[in-house]
Amino acid sequence: MKERQIVIGRNSNPEEKKFIGVAWPYVNGELHVGHLAGYILPADIFARYLRATGNDVLMVSGSDCFGTPITVEADEKGVSPEEIVRIYHEKDVHLFKNILGLTYDIYTKTETEHHVKVVQDFFIGLLEKDYIFIDTTKQYYSPQEKRFLPDRYVEGTCKNCGYNDARSDQCDHCGKVLEQGDLENPRSKLSGKEVGLRDTQHYFLDWPKLQPQIEEYVKEKGPNWKNWVYQETLGWLRKGIKPRAISRDIDWGVPLPADRIPKSMHIENMEHKRLYVWFDAVIGYLSASLLWSEQTGGSWEDFWKNPGSRHYYFMGKDNLIFHTIFWPGQLMAYDPELHLPDVPNINMFLNLEGKQFSKSRGVSIPIEDIVAKFGNDPVRFYLTLIMPELKDSSFSWREFVQRNNEILVGNLGNFLHRVLSLAQGVNIEEVASNYELSEKTSEEIEKAFGGARKHLGSCEFRNYLKDVFKLSSYGNKLINTETVWALKKEDPKKFKEALKQLYCVILSLGILTLPIFPESSEKIFGMLGLEKVALWPESGQELAKIESLLLKIDSSVKPKPLFKKIDLSVPSL
Repeated sequence: MKERQIVIGRNSNPEEKKFIGVAWPYVNGELHVGHLAGYILPADIFARYLRATGNDVLMVSGSDCFGTPITVEADEKGVSPEEIVRIYHEKDVHLFKNILGLTYDIYTKTETEHHVKVVQDFFIGLLEKDYIFIDTTKQYYSPQEKRFLPDRYVEGTCKNCGYNDARSDQCDHCGKVLEQGDLENPRSKLSGKEVGLRDTQHYFLDWPKLQPQIEEYVKEKGPNWKNWVYQETLGWLRKGIKPRAISRDIDWGVPLPADRIPKSMHIENMEHKRLYVWFDAVIGYLSASLLWSEQTGGSWEDFWKNPGSRHYYFMGKDNLIFHTIFWPGQLMAYDPELHLPDVPNINMFLNLEGKQFSKSRGVSIPIEDIVAKFGNDPVRFYLTLIMPELKDSSFSWREFVQRNNEILVGNLGNFLHRVLSLAQGVNIEEVASNYELSEKTSEEIEKAFGGARKHLGSCEFRNYLKDVFKLSSYGNKLINTETVWALKKEDPKKFKEALKQLYCVILSLGILTLPIFPESSEKIFGMLGLEKVALWPESGQELAKIESLLLKIDSSVKPKPLFKKIDLSVPSL
């Protein structure tokens, strides 16, 4: 993803400014299909939809370069954290830009002077407003290694679910955030030796002071969120938000701006402490927007200081509290004029054949591998079909094959190929001008667009997919009930009348599939001899737009299969 990428066609309507923040992946390993289904794909579908419906969109993200996951891997490989960042950031940029073709306006990283400066500004701003205080806390210390260990260097048994390999700050199995001392039988991840707790001095963010404002915000915005997201956030608030350390004993991260901190607020061993990654990474949404503005000349304030704008965030459930409580709290404390998140679109987890993704245990499907073997749109299709919007779901190789062959090929692809093969060489002007669109076809097309707008606007991507396939199912049914193949010889007039209905359904599908099947949508228009349609017609104008496109179709173009069947044996990568 080019950091200087510009999206053309921006408008000035304040009500149509849409900001999309996509969770920042750690650059410490290959991204798998769980990441794609959890937050990357839904964000891209949503951004494409918003742009196609005339909105001015700013979609930002980047590589999360700091924190212990990077140092753990660097230690294991005997290289510097900078080298780990370089390797995986380049891989992710290649994946997002060249393999997936994602529509980020900017994809940057936290390891930039720009981001570090913005994060330090946040720290100083909160310090000056008395939202930060100093306290002594317990941290795991390894006598063998003679140093304090960051969270991911410590593993043990989760007190909540009994998972044996929980990190000291969060359990990947149950998703619970853990405090120091919550682990049973803590041990060093590197040496496997027992570790204990010792006192260390840190900066803390005074969440109790911010809780009343956060409660107001959640009360206002929360009813519009997924119910489980809203309820879980309320649960955190009912327990009371405790002060939380925003610095850690680690050498890899955003340095504390010691020269800007009053001497009375200096802490011991400051030079060996860094700002904690949970505090730093979310600030990337704003720092990336500022960088985009600096590089392109676009106005970040149109998105961040505009009451008419809307902010959407995409992430997995392990990031819930950071986006429904911590990030809004940081924003309102730092600058009350900054726009707060409107919709945190949070998904549950995707598993693989019922097992949690784990590269070390061989439970993984690298995104690049599956796309290289089966194509981008078939992967987007299946992951949307099983997207864990309201509960955990599981990727099944057998189901992937079945759904691809039965729905993508058998329903949508087969419908398009049958119609365009039958229609080859037909007089399009005669079809378009001499025959009417039936009430039933008009109704089905309007219903499909209405459903798609409703479901995409609500980030209900599985339901949107159903809207698409309901329309192609209608088209298939029309072919069969009218026996169109027979009409071509037996009743040319009825054949052309039926063909008008079918062509209009195909044109509708070409437009409707743009957010989810960007490559196939373009191919559909190509098989009609048309340029791809980049913008959806306005609501209520769909039929008029489709009829105008109908006149431009070139029926001499020979159709090609849009999708391919996958061998019935379970594939492997």
